[in-house]
Amino acid sequence: MDKRLRLLREKIGISRAAFGQRICVSGDVINNLERGRVEIKEHILKLICSEFSVNEDWLRTGKGEMFLKTPSITMEQLKKEFNLDEFSYNLVYKYLTLPPSQREKVRDFFYSVISPEENIDYIAKASIANNNFYNDVPDNPEELERLYGVHSNDESKMDSSVG
Repeated sequence: MDKRLRLLREKIGISRAAFGQRICVSGDVINNLERGRVEIKEHILKLICSEFSVNEDWLRTGKGEMFLKTPSITMEQLKKEFNLDEFSYNLVYKYLTLPPSQREKVRDFFYSVISPEENIDYIAKASIANNNFYNDVPDNPEELERLYGVHSNDESKMDSSVG
């Protein structure tokens, strides 16, 4: 297990001190664990697996993949890495679970809110490139009336109000 711990840390690409800091131990503890001087205690093993999304079976036995690949683990990593509060976490999660066509609409909306002047061209180009420039235009007069209602311009009322 000590060799796999070192392999894991090197794969992640961080120092012993940085690795230890993430699981609340010193770099010296990590050094001793990697060299087999100290047995990896159960709570340390669990912390390593949780913090770095490591497959516990791999760390214990070398069997299976080094890292876990689950959406919830990935989201937890994003939450930690970017220090997301619950609202931000839920916003990102809900966005990612939308169908691609709805994500595109949400993306375009955010671009227009964040920097409308800079993104008008982007939105127009994206719409044209995706051939959805006219997607929101009704196909016929009946659909137009169904969506927006019937508006009449009664000219006789307008004429009687003049003069």
